[in-house]
Amino acid sequence: MRFPTVALAIMAIVMLGLSPVVAQDQAPVTPVLTEQGSGDVSTFNRHLVNKIERSCIYIWAMTPGNSGFMQPAWIGSGVIFMALPEEDAAYALTNHHVANDTSLLQVETWDRATYKAQMVATEPGIDTALIRIEGISRDKYEPCVLGNSDNVIIGEPALAVGAPGSGDAVNTNRSDPFISFGLHQSTTLRVISGRSTNPYLFIQTWAGWKGDLGRQVMTNCPWRFVIESPISGGNSGGPLFNSHGECIGLNHAHFGGGAGLSQHENYTIPINFSKNFAFQILDTGKYELPWFGMDVLVPDYFDDYYGVSEFVERYLDENVLTIFSVRPDSPATRAIQVDEPNAEPGLQSGDIILEFDGRTFANTTELRLYTFTLPIGKTVPITVKRDRRELDFTMVCEPKRKYDSEFSL
Repeated sequence: MRFPTVALAIMAIVMLGLSPVVAQDQAPVTPVLTEQGSGDVSTFNRHLVNKIERSCIYIWAMTPGNSGFMQPAWIGSGVIFMALPEEDAAYALTNHHVANDTSLLQVETWDRATYKAQMVATEPGIDTALIRIEGISRDKYEPCVLGNSDNVIIGEPALAVGAPGSGDAVNTNRSDPFISFGLHQSTTLRVISGRSTNPYLFIQTWAGWKGDLGRQVMTNCPWRFVIESPISGGNSGGPLFNSHGECIGLNHAHFGGGAGLSQHENYTIPINFSKNFAFQILDTGKYELPWFGMDVLVPDYFDDYYGVSEFVERYLDENVLTIFSVRPDSPATRAIQVDEPNAEPGLQSGDIILEFDGRTFANTTELRLYTFTLPIGKTVPITVKRDRRELDFTMVCEPKRKYDSEFSL
């Protein structure tokens, strides 16, 4: 029987009777819990399973091996969210760490058909990649509805899906190099247990992945969901669904000593971040985030997580927002002093932020979250303490640079 886990999971959701959630920038979705004709539980299960599986894909990221033959560099999952029927194509989302290091992408759909895909754009800062599947007719898939992750309630059920439709695990060919995790199909149900905003946990991820995935990995993510739904190997890039079949996140990582010990430390990228990235790329051809060029979390010379950890534990005073350094040729270097416009411009290492955009912040986490909300081009006032003096500056929010900004704000 296919999808036995989903069947039990959906029965649990039915009993909870959740209220509907409206997807951002999309028409309201009819709650599947009250849809006509779904009074029979088995019919309801088949409906939602069909809706979910036809949007999910399994991804092989291929690179040339030493022998000259193509071999998988990464394997993972993804989700189709936009149909291009007139072009026999579709757009899908996955993780940057699934699709980044590749010269060829191959995807497998729910019916075990395979298609060529190409990378459109990738953003390591939010571990998201946009891919385009070629030669796929519209009757072979059903695009998912991208929900609104800002509306997610902590404690609501969530269904994590990875690589559906590729055959039950009991029939998996363990010698197949494409199935190195041993699970070609995975669905897990529990709850959204929280939001992780701690920037030093992002720095931990960055320190572990930057050698393979680039120095910007996870630097641009304001926060991520912590979920109790276990993420199995191969779930990376797959969708996290709410009880209405809306995608609310991309499954991203698990920690805690291996897949068997990580049920309570699983992370998902909120779909609003991935959605914003994808539609910026499709609409404008570029992806921009607000930035000023100030190192406030840690000094810019730290290059490993252990050095960061020691600094945070021994030296960082979260009650004082110190500018440890200013990135060269950044908006912070061009900040204009309000009372002395002819004075040498720029913020300096050692300045202490007293007010930022007319607000005070209790710690660096609050300041970091706020900077992500600012529009590019906005002139922001900032008051700093320098050598026992309070100085007022203004600076203009500019797009964050791709390759040298790391965790600067």
